[in-house]
Amino acid sequence: MTVREIYDAIDRIAPFQTAMDFDNVGILVGDENVDVTKTLLCLDVTPRVLREAKSIGVELIISHHPVIFNPLRTVQPQNIIYALVQSGIAVISAHTNLDMAYPYGVNDALCRKLGLQNVCGILKEGETDIAYMGELPEEMTTEDFAAHIKEALGLSAVRCTAVSKMLRTVAVVGGAGGDYALAAQAKGADAFVTGEVKHHEAIAAQQAGLALYEAGHYHTELPYRERLKAYLDTACPGVEFIVSESERPPMETL
Repeated sequence: MTVREIYDAIDRIAPFQTAMDFDNVGILVGDENVDVTKTLLCLDVTPRVLREAKSIGVELIISHHPVIFNPLRTVQPQNIIYALVQSGIAVISAHTNLDMAYPYGVNDALCRKLGLQNVCGILKEGETDIAYMGELPEEMTTEDFAAHIKEALGLSAVRCTAVSKMLRTVAVVGGAGGDYALAAQAKGADAFVTGEVKHHEAIAAQQAGLALYEAGHYHTELPYRERLKAYLDTACPGVEFIVSESERPPMETL
């Protein structure tokens, strides 16, 4: 299969045209006509991930975060772009379009990782749901749910609002989703799980009695890799899809 054919397979479940206006998604590096036998899935194309890709001989990297953002939101140093071009490795980035995809998207993967049931979309960006909500198999205290999040996502710590209540309905937005918290509560969420929360968002959630959990941008989006791989293994026969083993969070809890 070619890079373009793999792009088309992703487009069928996460249409690139649904990405938010600020976003930069699609085939960002490389020739769309190159044949692909091995593909690496990652969150970010870092030097570590690029070394891994070169060592195992992949022709394509699928990243969640764009390797090239728009001029006002540059997130990758240009030497990464040069190194990719020199290596002959193409890059497809599927960002906000994959956040909103259901199934196989980022928030779908997070719901599954947390063991939520009866999942449905509750908040839209354009025509597509960005926030999803599901039910815990049984009620949990805020403290028990914090422990559950840590175990499910492999965290040593999780931050949450000082709210003590029983939880059953949980809404999620992986990554930087704190601005959706109160809207999710208005749709019936007892708790809201996301990766990043601003100070004023936390204050508003606490005052509203919402159990708001900040579990890290990296860890709330990482489960997408296995979820997308499951789809691509079937949709793209003859291509080996490999989940990055070298990827590490950019910040650690000490």
